[in-house]
Amino acid sequence: MKQIFSLLWMGALLQRGTTNRPYIHPFHLFTCNQTKVQEEMDQNNSFLLDLSGVDVTSPVNGSEQRWEDKVQWNVSRSKILSLMTIQKDLGNLWFPRLSPLEGSGVVLMAPFHLYGSLAALSLGTGGITAENFRDHLGLVDHGCISDRHSWVMRWQGRLLEHDILSQQGGLLDTGTWLVVRKGLQLRQAFLWELQWFHPSVQLKTANTSQPHMAEEMINSLIRNATAGRVSNLVNGLSPSTNLVLASYIHFKGKWKTRSQCHGSEFQDFFDVGEDKVQVSMTTWCGKLEYKIDPTYTMVKLPVTGTADIMLVQPAQPDTLESIESSLEVNRIALQSGIVRLVLPRFKWNSTYDVKELYHRMQLPNMLSGQANFSRLNNVQNLTPDQIIQHVIFEVMEDGEKPTPSGHIPFSNTTITMEIRIDKPFFFQVYSRTLNNLLFLGRIKKLH
Repeated sequence: MKQIFSLLWMGALLQRGTTNRPYIHPFHLFTCNQTKVQEEMDQNNSFLLDLSGVDVTSPVNGSEQRWEDKVQWNVSRSKILSLMTIQKDLGNLWFPRLSPLEGSGVVLMAPFHLYGSLAALSLGTGGITAENFRDHLGLVDHGCISDRHSWVMRWQGRLLEHDILSQQGGLLDTGTWLVVRKGLQLRQAFLWELQWFHPSVQLKTANTSQPHMAEEMINSLIRNATAGRVSNLVNGLSPSTNLVLASYIHFKGKWKTRSQCHGSEFQDFFDVGEDKVQVSMTTWCGKLEYKIDPTYTMVKLPVTGTADIMLVQPAQPDTLESIESSLEVNRIALQSGIVRLVLPRFKWNSTYDVKELYHRMQLPNMLSGQANFSRLNNVQNLTPDQIIQHVIFEVMEDGEKPTPSGHIPFSNTTITMEIRIDKPFFFQVYSRTLNNLLFLGRIKKLH
């Protein structure tokens, strides 16, 4: 019976004139150790000659957007939890090695968003590169030798991303653009899987034989999609450029509770090396959870939606990286009190090159010239030329919720602690409902 199903599936793939037929999801046509059908798909699937018919005008993927109501959600809580753990572990692996392209003292990352970009790109890999990606992204079940388990995990990854975007109540905007050289043929199976597992990825072609014009076209697309927030993201294209993956995520929060005092002025921020610079600092007063330790100060900052910012300022700036790598911030017992908090305005951005990150990590050849992307296209030695991520993180000063009823009226006599964030610090953002890691940030120098 399984062989009959397999033959029917292959017949549907190979039948002439069926390039526009609905995609029939193949989960139930594969057994754990059956690879023959997958091999035949890889060898015989058709190519898309150009992408002129692909929808590339869709807006940036905001919270609760671009998810089809008709899809039947089948959630595996155990697999979702596994993916959240994998994304957190990868975030802690990636983040210390990040080097922003701007050369600034601000480093930002959204592990779940970078994970999604790499998972989408990995659909085009074959051979040992595909195995390395499946191991790296936690998509492998060592009891299975086919793609079935990785497809199940990819589907759960789509559901997790949907949960993250929908639960943040408009705090997140994301966009991912996969741009290929005009005329490059893409495998139909890759396009099917990309649409199924990563529907928010937008496909576009560019005439890279004229690199400057291609850069202008790509950057104009991204600038328009992000309402001007991101410009000149892609640079350095050449006539040999085949593939560019660019992505963007914007966190735009507000403090969950309004401050009971107001103040904003330029004050000293002490950068690494004891250099100081005048930056705009804001004062927030109210009830907060915090911890004062001899080696660090931690403050929990709730924002609207379902997110909490866990901010940690080491007592000694030169211990920032060691504390950052060892402290489980969401497991620290905190005390609460009326706090006067002075801190810099939260409005930063960071751009980084994922290929350079992976080169610095000395991982197996997943993105280098030796990588195998044969399931994306049969061009020999085709690999991504650029993988660029851009992160914007900002929090407005005033929240939407008034002071809770029964709250102790604020006055200088009710303050139990004054905390100043005026030295290098790091922060982590967690979902209040899923308890998964959303963002990592490190501020070592401000301008």
